[in-house]
Amino acid sequence: MITIDHTASYARPADAVFAVLSDPARFPEWQADVLESRMNGPLREGAHVEQVRKVMGRRTEIGLTVADYVPGESLTLRTPPQAKPGVSQTYRVRDTEGGCRVEFRLELNGVPKMAEHLVRTQLGKQVPQLFERLGTLL
Repeated sequence: MITIDHTASYARPADAVFAVLSDPARFPEWQADVLESRMNGPLREGAHVEQVRKVMGRRTEIGLTVADYVPGESLTLRTPPQAKPGVSQTYRVRDTEGGCRVEFRLELNGVPKMAEHLVRTQLGKQVPQLFERLGTLL
């Protein structure tokens, strides 16, 4: 399993930041690899999110389910158990003095052993860039 943890701080209210993080339609605005993202219906546990991402230069359709949702605080999106690789993305937002802190965890299961180092290295570069873009958007 590959796990990437990242923390970012923003001089914005937690609810404003969480509103962007928890709106799948806005993912392409701050996640460069997301080409399209949509959810049918309201955000709630069990809701389904369809994404088109650019993965290793190829258009890839990914289905995610909202596995955990606490309004204004946390959101976890997860691929179905049979998906290869399996993906879990967790966002937690906490108030801080003068703004908020976002804690992010990405977990990938089922990446071929030969590719793990390359994938981990690439994600280690991409994830901070996502949150820089988010900061610019905010």
